[in-house]
Amino acid sequence: MNTDRDPPPTTHQAPKHLRVQPYLFAYGAAISLVSPAASCYQLSKLYTKPIPPTALLRASLVIFPHQTLLKAAQMNLSTPVKTYWNPWAAFAAVGVLQGVVYGQANVHFTRTFKLVDPIPTLTVAAVFRGSIFAGFRDMISQGAPFVLSASVRSTVFEPTLGQDSEVAKWASVISTSVVATVASQGMHNAQITMQADQTLSYKETVKSLWKKNGVSLFWKGAEARIGLLLVVNLLNEALLKPAWESD
Repeated sequence: MNTDRDPPPTTHQAPKHLRVQPYLFAYGAAISLVSPAASCYQLSKLYTKPIPPTALLRASLVIFPHQTLLKAAQMNLSTPVKTYWNPWAAFAAVGVLQGVVYGQANVHFTRTFKLVDPIPTLTVAAVFRGSIFAGFRDMISQGAPFVLSASVRSTVFEPTLGQDSEVAKWASVISTSVVATVASQGMHNAQITMQADQTLSYKETVKSLWKKNGVSLFWKGAEARIGLLLVVNLLNEALLKPAWESD
């Protein structure tokens, strides 16, 4: 017999790793609508080879299913890192695993548009090239907004816009995203260069980028990543945080 002190009856609930899958697959699909096109644009800038927008979009749509599955798998593999370590380590892991996502796209675009000679091959080793650059890139570009946006919100935007302001919330995400994206662009350019030209070592990649682009290697193509990282970090707030912070 139930009394007022009895705990409420419990209902069956799916395991957490199953409950978060709709978030992670929606996250992967949303990012994959824009990420491949942004990667292709940045490669065209680094190799100074203009690509018609229609050809870019067609080549991007071809790999949308692959990119969605890879992105969802990437976030599933990164979630335990966040759970047992911290968000900084999680986004470093995200960056290394992002090599698989970017790598599949970058090799596809490099082959499709013949950006380098010899034409790269799509292998496991190829997609993980530049992992050190990738780990530091995402630790900055996604980790900083994920961890610091709340502090920026409370110290910069809420005193003017008021506490619990949605404008303050998203203004902090957007502003930290832009700064973090530009700060990490050199690392990103180095990683995609290593994937496109598989003859380069880490040292040779930096030398090649400097020779072709000079100091602009630190920001060249950043405009595409600013747009992409704004989308990513908004999705981090809307989909990834509910998945990572759910009980």
